[in-house]
Amino acid sequence: MTIMNFIRKKLGLKLKYAPPKFVTRYCKGKGIEIGGASHQDFKINAINIDRIDHTTVDDIYAKEQMQSAGFVKKVDIVAEGDNIPLEDNSADFVFSSHVIEHFYDPVSAINEWLRIVKPNGYVVMIVPHKERTFDSEKPCTTLEEFEMRHKSYDKNKDYPDDHLSIWTTETFLEFAENFNYNVIYYIDEAYPLRNSFGIVIKK
Repeated sequence: MTIMNFIRKKLGLKLKYAPPKFVTRYCKGKGIEIGGASHQDFKINAINIDRIDHTTVDDIYAKEQMQSAGFVKKVDIVAEGDNIPLEDNSADFVFSSHVIEHFYDPVSAINEWLRIVKPNGYVVMIVPHKERTFDSEKPCTTLEEFEMRHKSYDKNKDYPDDHLSIWTTETFLEFAENFNYNVIYYIDEAYPLRNSFGIVIKK
C-alpha cells in the first residue's frame, strides 16, 4: 500500500485513479476488461469478465476493493480468461491490468483475447515489472518454459493463483516476438502504475 493510499484509508476517502494515457488511446469503442476492479477504474467502455464473481464474504479481492474504493466492481460474465463465451471478432479491444501473469499459459490467454478482438483491434495489457515488484528476486520466465506450458496446458486442471509468469519489459517483447504477436506500442513505466509496463498488441 502506498503512503497516499494509507492516508486515504485512514481518512475514509475513496481512491481516485487516473488511467495511463495509452489505455485511453487504444481502448476506444466497446470492449472487454479481464479481471476489472473498482479501485482501478480505467475509464473504459468494457464489460468485466472474471473467473469468480467476488460476492463471497471471504473473497480477498472483494475485501481489497471495498477497502480501497468502497464497493466491489460488478462481474458481467463469470468465465475463465482464456475461455470466454463470446463470438469471434466481437470487441473493439480487450484490456487487462495485472492479470496476464496469473495464467499458467499466457499464450492461450492472449490468443483467446485476439480471437475476440475485431480485425485491427487491440489487446492492451498492464503487466507487473519484475524489478519493481515483489518478484524482483525471481528469475524471468524463459521462452522454453512458455513453449512447454503452451504444449502441455490442460484447461481442466487447477493451477495456483499466483504470479506464474515473470517479465521485464524487454523479456515480454522477446516473448511477443517469439509467439508472433504484433506489438505496436510499449512503455516501460505505465504511469501512474510505476511498478508496471504497458503493452499493446494489434490484431
